[in-house]
Amino acid sequence: MISENDILQTLRKYAGIDAAQTGEASLRIEIRRAIRACPHPQRLLDPATPEWKSLLENSLVPETWFFRNIEAFDALVRWATDTWFPAHPNEPLRALSLPCATGEEPFSIAICLLEAGLSPDRFQIRAGDISDQSLDRARQAIYRRNSFRSGFDEARFGRYFDALGDGDRQVTADLRKLIDFSCMNLVHPSSPLPKSDVIFCRNALIYFGQDTQIEVIATLRAALSDDGILFLGPVEPPLALQCGFVTAKMPMAFACLPSNGNPGSNNTPNLPDSKTRSRSRLHPTKPKPVAPRARPKTPARPSSPAAAPPAHHSLEIARALADAGNMHAADVMLKHLATSEGPSPELFCLHGLVSEALDHGDLAEAYYRKALYLDPAHYETLAHLAALLELNGRRSAAASLRRRAQHLAAP
Repeated sequence: MISENDILQTLRKYAGIDAAQTGEASLRIEIRRAIRACPHPQRLLDPATPEWKSLLENSLVPETWFFRNIEAFDALVRWATDTWFPAHPNEPLRALSLPCATGEEPFSIAICLLEAGLSPDRFQIRAGDISDQSLDRARQAIYRRNSFRSGFDEARFGRYFDALGDGDRQVTADLRKLIDFSCMNLVHPSSPLPKSDVIFCRNALIYFGQDTQIEVIATLRAALSDDGILFLGPVEPPLALQCGFVTAKMPMAFACLPSNGNPGSNNTPNLPDSKTRSRSRLHPTKPKPVAPRARPKTPARPSSPAAAPPAHHSLEIARALADAGNMHAADVMLKHLATSEGPSPELFCLHGLVSEALDHGDLAEAYYRKALYLDPAHYETLAHLAALLELNGRRSAAASLRRRAQHLAAP
């Protein structure tokens, strides 16, 4: 007789699904439901069976929408036009989106490259996911209003979609031809991932255990060209920085580059303990800047860490100070802003990040919770607080927050 733990172990081994990261209680409910419905529960341990595939589909929570974190797509265009194409004038740019879920991300990549003036023959886009159901939806490319939750610029992007009525849209046939969708398992690949110059792998690592994270980063590095770029989710770059990558220094893009000192290395890194990892979420070896959402004018840096903030106060300047590594000045300005302009989720979220960089973990948690009090659906805060709690060993609470974020983002 198989047990729930047997199935949990198989899900983790084959798909990287870590119950502690994704919400063990809800996952066990799904497993019990599958056992009751399966005449031969042993088949739930075999990834080749329909019963296993059904359980896997019900265990996944696709999380994507068009132009999600637009800063990453803007950064991709700048990097491609300013850096990659000048070095590869006669080669197509090879991009990979994995896991691609229902396809909004790879289509967003294609749209942004076309909007930058590139012809379709200048790039190739591969997209993969472990979910057959998600891939079927991606190939159909029919999307409802929720897939456009970041806002939809009709004048800029409307020509890439056909309106179907009631707010539904379908990606045009010409654009659909530009994406090659296929089944790919990031954790247990049946074959090497396609060699790529750009890889989007955002918000996947946070749902894996540490050993799986290391293995996945090594898999991504093996697929990435030596002068390529990797885009991750907001809280994931420190993991890559511990495994042979360096920051691309692109505000709010959460992008990393292969380390020139050791390209292609798949050696297992010496990850720090949880206390050190908490300090290193923003700065693995030195204070890691908190990236601004926009590119404000660069302010003059204060003469000392405790210097008073500039006369003109704004959240954008506070982000710029943090981005420049001047966490103390950013901290002073944020405290002033909370009094002079009033609280906001964005202010408290940034103050939490700055507090983490200053090694004030308890204070960071307090700021994150203030942000969620004002906006319980503030996705960025949910992600950062979940990562902080996980690094401090509070895995159950972290999993609960991640589950909240997943449900907010789910179509």
